[in-house]
Amino acid sequence: MNTATRSPPARMRALRTLSLVLAFTAAVGLIFGTAGFTALEADRGVNVTVVDDEDAYLGYNETTTQTSTTHNNTTTVTATVEAEYRNRLTEDLTLTVTAEANGHSTEETLEIPRGEARSVEISRTCSPDEVIVFTFDATGSGSHLSVSLERRHEVHCSS
Repeated sequence: MNTATRSPPARMRALRTLSLVLAFTAAVGLIFGTAGFTALEADRGVNVTVVDDEDAYLGYNETTTQTSTTHNNTTTVTATVEAEYRNRLTEDLTLTVTAEANGHSTEETLEIPRGEARSVEISRTCSPDEVIVFTFDATGSGSHLSVSLERRHEVHCSS
């Protein structure tokens, strides 16, 4: 008896070819990767509005006053700078302010609720025509933010 070898039907050949193609594709994917993203960079638009200190999120306004006193024909001037900080942020703020003038400094911690203002002032005596430099360095934080602000003022003492 002679056994004849039969070739597989056409449907089986197509299925075998498809299986081989899929196996080859999977092997290539394992070897070379799937061409997925390893990094992504996106540009985002940012709008920045510059406003004066008085209108900023941490508002700042300073007031300078001078008073003169004369004693025994000697005039002494007291220069005072008051710095007001206004909280326009969305939460309460704890602000530490270091005020300095001619080597004299003071540090205050201000609790500023949202929408309110607190002030720090520093005074120094000087002679007429003397210049005093006042600096205010403020750093603060809320529950989700931090801010800092440094301002410098020159005061020309006059009688």
